[in-house]
Amino acid sequence: MDQATENRREFLKRASLAAVAFPLLLNCQSDTLAQKSDDVLSLIKKNAVQTNGEWNGAKDAPKDVSWRTVLSKDADKGEKMLISGTVFETDGKTPAPNVLIYLYHTDIEGYYGRNGEHRHGRYRGWLLTDAKGKYEFQTIKPAPYPENRFAAHIHTTITTKTLKEDWIDNYLFEGDRLISSRERETAGKKGGFNPILKLEKDTGGIWRATRDIQLWSA
Repeated sequence: MDQATENRREFLKRASLAAVAFPLLLNCQSDTLAQKSDDVLSLIKKNAVQTNGEWNGAKDAPKDVSWRTVLSKDADKGEKMLISGTVFETDGKTPAPNVLIYLYHTDIEGYYGRNGEHRHGRYRGWLLTDAKGKYEFQTIKPAPYPENRFAAHIHTTITTKTLKEDWIDNYLFEGDRLISSRERETAGKKGGFNPILKLEKDTGGIWRATRDIQLWSA
């Protein structure tokens, strides 16, 4: 057997072994990345906080939490709304990755949990900012409480590996006559930037707005 034939056989043998090993390598890498993500979330959830004996929301974050989520279903009544933004570090300029955001709001009649639902209602969810600090969620526009004492809003908590879970200013919507003077005066005090959003409808009929968030010192 000549040297060229032997070298070709050795090459084909090595290529065959590599083809078998490559998917295994990818799976190992995927598992490693998933493990790292789980580790980050585990560290964050250690900073979950209770209020009046009940967990606020961070503790219930699922393992597959992403930088974007959908809180509503296509069949749900109400006006669709998409909100996006960037979470920044304390300087208000540097993007903050791996920030856990918990959100919940009322339905179109102004109620939270009904008929055995979670006390925060059906419109609740979690986001974990990406490497650029980005987040995005789609839902329906919430309604004020039935007694019309408070403006329509979205409750939000922020949790990181170094920050205990804490509430930031509610998402509010410009044009709501129920927004109080106090809410306008304190807007941005917790969470930075302006939480009173100006919604604009896109060509698909979805209300859109942007809210950036600024972290605070631990």
